[in-house]
Amino acid sequence: MNQVKPIKLTSAKRGTNRAAAMMAARVWHSYSGAFFAPAILFFSITGAFQTFNLHKPLPGYHPPAVLQALASMHKNQNLHVKYVDDAGFKAGKRDKPDDSPKPPPPLTSVLAQWTLKAFTSLVSVGLAATTMLGLYMSWQTSRRRAVLLWFVAGAVLPMLVILAV
Repeated sequence: MNQVKPIKLTSAKRGTNRAAAMMAARVWHSYSGAFFAPAILFFSITGAFQTFNLHKPLPGYHPPAVLQALASMHKNQNLHVKYVDDAGFKAGKRDKPDDSPKPPPPLTSVLAQWTLKAFTSLVSVGLAATTMLGLYMSWQTSRRRAVLLWFVAGAVLPMLVILAV
């Protein structure tokens, strides 16, 4: 009787399939990285500003409107910024119910907080730098027009959505 034997892939065929799958993964990684890069850069940079509360008005400090708007987009996904002036702080019109002076936190707590803030800002810088490095690598190794189109789409699409909110 004639029996049909299963076909075994030779190592050459298996290697070709694996190489094609790896190439497809690299291309999609390049395009998706270009698409998400604007958001990664936005959130890492605005997150660094928020780590040091540069978006919040404090006595004697009024943050630029741009920082407040960026923080609102980062935290609330909209551009509705509530502006607080210095007069609210001086007149005692804070949102907190208890304005009584509190003892300062212990030195170890302050050191831990600033250490964490420094680490967080370092992570923000590292994330932004590696994202830009990935964009550069994608630009050098992929189809430039497609990478540029995915990058522009990743930047423009969220802007259109935020303006519609």
